[in-house]
Amino acid sequence: MFNKQELQLISQTLIQKRDWLSKNIGNPDMVGNKIQFEKSLQLIEGIVQKINSQTPATTDNTESPAINHYISAPSTSPIRQAAIGRRQQLAAGQIRVLLVDDDQLMCDLISAYLRAADITLIHYANDGLKGISMMYDANPVYDLVLCDWNMPTKSGIDVHDAMRAAERYLGTVFMLVTAVTDAKQIRSAIEDGVDDYIVKPIEQEKLIKKITRFFPQVGKTS
Repeated sequence: MFNKQELQLISQTLIQKRDWLSKNIGNPDMVGNKIQFEKSLQLIEGIVQKINSQTPATTDNTESPAINHYISAPSTSPIRQAAIGRRQQLAAGQIRVLLVDDDQLMCDLISAYLRAADITLIHYANDGLKGISMMYDANPVYDLVLCDWNMPTKSGIDVHDAMRAAERYLGTVFMLVTAVTDAKQIRSAIEDGVDDYIVKPIEQEKLIKKITRFFPQVGKTS
């Protein structure tokens, strides 16, 4: 059983996901997922109401402990923890990669770097909207998403937010590929859940080193 503080944290997470779905459900670009979004909204709303019914407001003078949603070392969900354990064992040739970039030359370059490290299961999307669609349709899910930050229609941040809204992608590694070097922007992206970033022009050694942080078996084979 969860204690009151844990239930409040779960509720807060679900509310954030509900708000994202509510914001995007009317977006013409997402019309193909409208039915799925509506079902998810109904399910989330029911869970939130059930949690709220189990955590009534405090009626005495004892103050409830404050909940800090911006702690430096957040707890890891069981789904994400299982995914982390799985990717520790993935060989380079088993890693499923989604590369999202509207620059074909950049796609070719990154693909060449990945293949040199024996990472060969690579799929491509030439814009953010297609990247989101491919993630939703993928089975099994992608283990690594390398995504350009500045793209027309949907930015890299939009792609990231859409990915994290799907529970099955909680354990997927998301890296921004970007020419952005502003520390404030990068810090904001990391705080929002982006796992890492790669600054253009991309160097092969740095790219593989960053990937090895999350997939240690790559470092043993490349």
